[in-house]
Amino acid sequence: MSKAQISFGLKWFVNFLHTFKLLVLFIILWLFMSLELQNPTPRKERAFVFFTKDSVQLEVDLLFSANDLPVKYYSFVVTPVCEEGVCYNLVAEVYWDLLGNFLDYAEVPLDPLTKFDHVKFTKEDHDKMKEILMDKTSLLANYKVEDLVDHSIEIKSEVIDGVAGATYNSLSGAVVRGAVYSSHTLWHIVNGELADKIAAHTEALRSEEVLVSMLDSDNYHQQFYALNKVDVGNEKYTPKLIRLITEGDAYVPFFAIEKIPDWAWSSAKYQSKIISLLKEVEFRMQNEILNRFNNKVLDENATTFLASALDSLNRSQLKKAFKILYDNRGQLTPKSIEEIAELKNYGKNEFSKEAEQFLTSIAKEGRLLSP
Repeated sequence: MSKAQISFGLKWFVNFLHTFKLLVLFIILWLFMSLELQNPTPRKERAFVFFTKDSVQLEVDLLFSANDLPVKYYSFVVTPVCEEGVCYNLVAEVYWDLLGNFLDYAEVPLDPLTKFDHVKFTKEDHDKMKEILMDKTSLLANYKVEDLVDHSIEIKSEVIDGVAGATYNSLSGAVVRGAVYSSHTLWHIVNGELADKIAAHTEALRSEEVLVSMLDSDNYHQQFYALNKVDVGNEKYTPKLIRLITEGDAYVPFFAIEKIPDWAWSSAKYQSKIISLLKEVEFRMQNEILNRFNNKVLDENATTFLASALDSLNRSQLKKAFKILYDNRGQLTPKSIEEIAELKNYGKNEFSKEAEQFLTSIAKEGRLLSP
């Protein structure tokens, strides 16, 4: 092989490697852009700047979802905490929901939260601190920093080369043990005027899209807020109200059922959906549902669903359910009768007794259909 051929071959190989590298880089860039388009990085924007009573500046950001809807607020908190003449910085990343309720915090690994004598927080300490911060009615709201400890009781400290006061017994459950000043400082930042300013900022952003996202969230504060703001008479919200009967937290299910418009209880479109929830909800909500169907005309599907839910009720509720079925006996189907007939052989005497009485009463009217 001649030198010219070898030189040509080397040049071709070098050009091939160069082209191959460019191709690999192009493919990597294309994959990165594709992933970015599929999972865009949620954006954030500066909501406002807040100054605490101690003149500590906090920058508060509003974080958005991938759908560009507001989700929560965030602030990188750095604030001095002084106890017994020793001061240090408390550093934490804090999150609030859209109404200013505490969600969570994360400590900074290089500057972790500490308690008495600079002992690092344990997992139990973090859990306790988060529990404290979620309590807007904490006793800490009524205490000034200088009133937190009883100086008549002295505790030896190796850090301050002296003694420190002991936490009052009345406050023991409202603070992290050994971190009374940190508990007080962070609680007042999280639940003070800053929380009110967050709520006001969200109110200014209120739109139908934001309210719907609140209804669809798993946050009962936001669910309750949205229930008070949306036009519940608009049918597009009716499925969301029904969903909250089972998926709402705390008092939200009872508020949601109150908001379901009267026409929906008489609508064949929604009767079966609501009645089917009898098997999922607890006793008080079962009563709410049964009470609202009293004196309502049911369609055939609704009576069938009610008959199939009878075995999830107690005796007093059975009486309510059978009254509703009797009032709608003209809508009973063979399937409904079959469901009720099966209760006659049910293990609980009250079930079989109520079922027997019901079947006997409609048989006398000649309405008993063969299953």
